[in-house]
Amino acid sequence: MGMFFFYNNRKPRKFNHKPIFFDPDKEQRKEEMEKRIRRIKEEVAREEGREVEVSSSPSKTDFGTEFLSQTKYLKRRKERDQDNKRPFFTNNITIVILLIAMVAIFYFVFFR
Repeated sequence: MGMFFFYNNRKPRKFNHKPIFFDPDKEQRKEEMEKRIRRIKEEVAREEGREVEVSSSPSKTDFGTEFLSQTKYLKRRKERDQDNKRPFFTNNITIVILLIAMVAIFYFVFFR
């Protein structure tokens, strides 16, 4: 049977995560390569007489908006929040609870 002591307790292990696959040099080379590809595409578009497509960043998907668009409940909730249309009870729940409590107290005090 173990006993609890206030001294000599074990401390939890600290979080010490070291990323294995991150290489800052590779990230820098990747950014440079993307800039170079973008510059070459612009040059080719100018030579062909097309308009230059300016993209500020590579196409990254915003998963938050993508996820919201795929779920009915969250989509309705977001629309309701944007419209600022909230049901009566969500805005005034404390008032409703206080009124019910006051009616109950009034009933028990004066009618019993």
